[in-house]
Amino acid sequence: MHIIDILISGGLVMIPLGLLSLAALTIVLERLWVLRRGQFLRPEVVSALSNLLSQREFDRALEYCRRHRGPFTELVATLIENREAPYDELREVLEDTGRHQLSGLQRGLPALATIVAGSPLLGLLGTVVGMIKIFTVVASSGGAVTEQLSAGIAEALVTTATGLIIAIPALFVHAYLEGRAVEILEDIEEQLLDFLHLVRRPRKPREEQAS
Repeated sequence: MHIIDILISGGLVMIPLGLLSLAALTIVLERLWVLRRGQFLRPEVVSALSNLLSQREFDRALEYCRRHRGPFTELVATLIENREAPYDELREVLEDTGRHQLSGLQRGLPALATIVAGSPLLGLLGTVVGMIKIFTVVASSGGAVTEQLSAGIAEALVTTATGLIIAIPALFVHAYLEGRAVEILEDIEEQLLDFLHLVRRPRKPREEQAS
């Protein structure tokens, strides 16, 4: 039996299942492309900011962050702008900014989680529809009973299998992408901690005289 014939035998429920599979694939490909470590912690950006902060060129570093927008530079800019704040207040501001950046890294993942939960339910709906057709055929006991029973059973099984085929891979990919987003933010926060030491280090006598 051809794959197209199998899909068609699933009935109308296969239409939303097909749309969900396309949506899941789009989200996964987009997030895999976006969630690359080099996209957020570019060595040249880290090196440039490290040099500027070590020389206490805060205005230039802030301008550099504004020219190179991203989760990492947003956090560095927040650090520079609040560098004179008490440590606890500064950490709270950075954590708030970090949570905001994490939500951006996880964009699309709630929708993928909804697809993971909804696909098996749609498959179950197709199963119920197929079983209703089977019982209708049995009750009517028409001429082509065997053919109609086969159609109902096929619809029940195909929709269930399709829902699971969509949900199971999407479940594992969702977990991977969510973990990847958290891992990227942890790498950013680790680098930010090094920058915090540069920003909050005591001034040397020469620097105090120059200022």
